[in-house]
Amino acid sequence: MNCAHEPNVMHAAAEDRWTESLRAHVAECADCAAAAAAAPWMTRFARISDREHILPDPSIVWLKAQLLKGSADVARASRPITIVQLVAYCIVAGGWAFLLTWKWKAVQTWIGGFTPSGIVHNAAGAQSLSLSFFGIVFVLASMTVMLALHTILAEE
Repeated sequence: MNCAHEPNVMHAAAEDRWTESLRAHVAECADCAAAAAAAPWMTRFARISDREHILPDPSIVWLKAQLLKGSADVARASRPITIVQLVAYCIVAGGWAFLLTWKWKAVQTWIGGFTPSGIVHNAAGAQSLSLSFFGIVFVLASMTVMLALHTILAEE
């Protein structure tokens, strides 16, 4: 700032309120002419935000990092349990598939026995399912319920 009128020139350029004496001075003074030419751009530039996205509070970033770290630790610690649970799901699904494939004809006959004509036919001495079949159904049903309860309670 070499000229005493330069602050007045910049203020007049920013507000676009020129007096005749300032216009005459800008025409004579090179420093004030440069300030008047740059003032509108500088005013627009000053209104632009420094960042496109304002950064969040550092304490919030730190807290989120701590929460994510805890979540990663929990996931790492529960990995073996998750693997055992998936293996148990596969065993139970395979058990149901094996059981239904092994006794499909008997299961189909048994389900068909729930119709009125089937009840009459079964009362006359139709073939029934073995006790071992119902034992396997009981074990598989118990395992299915236990796995379902474990899954529901483990998520809470």
